[in-house]
Amino acid sequence: MRNRPHPRNCAISNQRGFTLIELLTVVAILGIMAALAIVGYTKNVRNARRTEVIGNLSNIALRENALLSRYGHYASTSVDEDDTYPVTPGELASKEGAIQWSITDEGFTRDSVAIDTPLFRAGGVEHGFDVLNFMPEGGHSWCAYGVISGDGTNGEHGDEPPAYPLGSEVFPVGGEQLERFYARDWFYAFAKCDFDRDGIFWEFTTAHFTTDVSMGDSNFGE
Repeated sequence: MRNRPHPRNCAISNQRGFTLIELLTVVAILGIMAALAIVGYTKNVRNARRTEVIGNLSNIALRENALLSRYGHYASTSVDEDDTYPVTPGELASKEGAIQWSITDEGFTRDSVAIDTPLFRAGGVEHGFDVLNFMPEGGHSWCAYGVISGDGTNGEHGDEPPAYPLGSEVFPVGGEQLERFYARDWFYAFAKCDFDRDGIFWEFTTAHFTTDVSMGDSNFGE
């Protein structure tokens, strides 16, 4: 009678491990899934921060209009589009995480700005985010903010919106239909954002004649 192999030995001999190709296939699939997860997470975070910016600019616009109703003028926080708070646009890339705001910062109060400074003269000493009583939720932001205002071409100082990049988008040169919007007191508020801290800006604007927040023409990754 021929000796038959023990059933246990048969089970052991039939077992085999993964081949190198199978292992590489699994690793590749896991890598693709991880990459997709990271892309999805980054997009969701960016969308959340973009929503936060839109809310902040809408809030600033409401407070500017309340200031006009009470004092008869808007408030400025910036002398130009690189004069932003809590940091300048160029400093965003070097920051990690959200940037803290402080009610004692000159950039928040603008107390040291001379009354006769262009874009600040029409409001006297009533300028800055403190006059607007604005503070972003949590006291910090991912973006740099600014507001530029004037008393209008029919006002005492004959202020026209400056020909800065974002200002020219809000009030296009030669836009006759828009001239009526800056014949009297006007403002535009803006945010410059570097969500990924890669040196590429996302820009947002709103103004006294609209309730919308617009994205600048040079935005990436929309």
